[in-house]
Amino acid sequence: MTKKSAYIIGILLVCTTCVYAQRTCVIADMETHKPVRDALIMTDTRHAARTNLYGYFEMKYAFDSATVSHPSFLSRKVKRTTLPDTVFLLKKTHLLQEVTIYGVDRQKASLAFMKKSAQEAGAANPPAPSASATVNFDFANMLDKRRRHDKKQLKKMQKIFQELDAMDDPLYSISKTTPKKP
Repeated sequence: MTKKSAYIIGILLVCTTCVYAQRTCVIADMETHKPVRDALIMTDTRHAARTNLYGYFEMKYAFDSATVSHPSFLSRKVKRTTLPDTVFLLKKTHLLQEVTIYGVDRQKASLAFMKKSAQEAGAANPPAPSASATVNFDFANMLDKRRRHDKKQLKKMQKIFQELDAMDDPLYSISKTTPKKP
């Protein structure tokens, strides 16, 4: 082997290791497949890179493994030998232990308001006079469909309210039966 061929082999070996060390990859969201901007890629050799607007990064240094992290996503460790063209990150989720709601029972308040307005509507439309009273005949009242409809609706509402008053509130009964945590 001559000096010239050894020199050429040495140059080719150096060039291939430089090309081998350089790696380009895309970081994307696993759910939407959209690129992740400003993700940090930290290698085991303490070199770092950030993704651009399109989720691309280029690592110019040799490394064995890299950790991809972003504040909105779970971190992921990837080996260079298994590094794909696109690395997908999973979004972080925040689960709450318990939710306590304080407030006024608006269902009772709305039922009371509806009952009051139904009574006022009944007072505004007095019942027909009894047989012992003087007989009034109004032909216009016979043709008034709206008044008949309102009377039917009022009777239905009163019946529904009576049924609801007889029943217990389901949320209240559940809260009574559910054991409280210490």
